[in-house]
Amino acid sequence: MDNWNKIEFIFAHKLHISPIHLRELEFYSIQYILKEYQSYVERENKEYEKQQKDADKQQKMAMPSGAMKAPKFDIPKFDMPKF
Repeated sequence: MDNWNKIEFIFAHKLHISPIHLRELEFYSIQYILKEYQSYVERENKEYEKQQKDADKQQKMAMPSGAMKAPKFDIPKFDMPKF
C-alpha cells in the first residue's frame, strides 16, 4: 500500500493526474507510464550532468591557473565593547 501512495504522489505532483483518474487506468498502463517517466527523469539527469561538466570546463578554460588568486591577509581582532 505504501508503494501505491508513492505512485499516487508521482502522478498527482509530477504528472498532474489526480488519484481519481489514476484509479480509472488499467494497471499495465500505469506501469508503462511510470517506466516512461523514469526514463525521462534519467535522461534529464544525464543532460543536467553534461551541462554541469561543460560549464565547469568552460570556467576552468576561462581562468588560467596562475591568474587572479585571492590575496591572503590577516583579519584584525577586535575586543568586544563593554557596556
